[in-house]
Amino acid sequence: MTAGALLLLLNAAALGGASSPYNLVLINDSPITTGAQGLVEARLVSRAGGFLSPNSLAFHWDLRRPLSVVRRSEGALSCSLTVRSRSPGVYKLRAWVSRADCWGCPPLAHGSTTLHVTDSVMGTLSLTQLNESVTSSTNGYELATKTPTKISFLLYDPSGYFNTSLFHYSWHFGDGEKTITNDSYTFHVYPKAGIYQAHVDVFVFLSHSRRKTGVFGVTLSLLDSIKSIEVKSTDNLHASGIHDLHLHVNGSPPLKICWLLSQNCIPVVGHKCRPVQLDRSQDYNLSCTLGPPEPYTLNVRAENSVSALQTCYRITSWKSGIHPVWFIIPSVTLFTVVLLFILSTTMRSRRSLKDLVEVADFDFSTVGEKLVQERRTLSGKSFPSCCSSGLSLGSKSHSHSAREAHSLLKFSCTLPQDYHTWERHSVAPGTDRPPGYNNNVHLHSSSSNAVSKPDGFRASQWRSA
Repeated sequence: MTAGALLLLLNAAALGGASSPYNLVLINDSPITTGAQGLVEARLVSRAGGFLSPNSLAFHWDLRRPLSVVRRSEGALSCSLTVRSRSPGVYKLRAWVSRADCWGCPPLAHGSTTLHVTDSVMGTLSLTQLNESVTSSTNGYELATKTPTKISFLLYDPSGYFNTSLFHYSWHFGDGEKTITNDSYTFHVYPKAGIYQAHVDVFVFLSHSRRKTGVFGVTLSLLDSIKSIEVKSTDNLHASGIHDLHLHVNGSPPLKICWLLSQNCIPVVGHKCRPVQLDRSQDYNLSCTLGPPEPYTLNVRAENSVSALQTCYRITSWKSGIHPVWFIIPSVTLFTVVLLFILSTTMRSRRSLKDLVEVADFDFSTVGEKLVQERRTLSGKSFPSCCSSGLSLGSKSHSHSAREAHSLLKFSCTLPQDYHTWERHSVAPGTDRPPGYNNNVHLHSSSSNAVSKPDGFRASQWRSA
């Protein structure tokens, strides 16, 4: 078909295309590398829902060299071409559909497409993380720091042109690190947040003398995942009214914050909350209005492109006036004083009980009381000699001996002296005198605890035997 005839057909198609009930849609699988095969397909679509018989349709193609047709195939209301080119370039292909039994009739529908052919290897980079926190955008990827990142090269080869080729990869991660592998993937960990330009150099060896290369890059935005949300306030008890709080999100911006004041801790997702956008900051000051005095809960949710976190903060309001702390402090002080008093009384009681046990065996009677008691107990008993004294003293009473035997202090034979004046009385001749008796006045000693005297001896007179 000559160029003039083609131009006439296209003009006729343009004139009749506005009123045609059909559309012709063209697609291709470009870009492809030189030497590889590409597929171009044309499909007739009816606007009104009715079709002509496929046998009555004819598909026509217009393409330019060096693009060549390797194979052509037709189906119901469609036609496809397998093409190939040895030279890189951008090729435009046109197609139209006409009635098979009417050569001079205007086309039923027409369309065009563009096929890209390049010398480079075709493919793309794919990045994934174990926490599945990857967000892809038109500008690149947003990933989490300190997380293993898998970087893969995905070869685009629809015709299988490189099935028997040998690949070699040189990886550059953008942070000064690089590595070389024969595999189409590698792992890397970015320790710090920031924007990185990563790329890979791909080498494909078709034979000993033929090879193809390709360079593929991607922009990475590394963000710190949100680890905590800090809600700071001057006091946990707040007066009814407006209260200011400070939020600090431990994560990389840009951040989306949504907060909600409720009675209990609830998921913010699915409830109406107040959204806040932080593009470059991690801090936000919010003001919330507290109603009647009762516990409240501040629900805060923060998220960025790699993570999300929610926290709840308890707030207790009180009526304006006297602060509850002025009731708490006296109560605590009174409780402390009472506790100290109880402890002091308990310790003092224990100390007194110990002292009573230690002195329980001592006799605290006065000298006069002891004399009266001993006169009753020593009557009619003999007095054994004691120490260096020549006096024959009577034995002490059994209770007195037992008391001294169990005394905590050792008994000394030399007793403390207590001097009394004894009257001298005449004694009838032949009457026994106590040893040591003479007509003079004698001073006899007696212990402060027990006085040893002859049997029946009084302080005022002698009693005859």
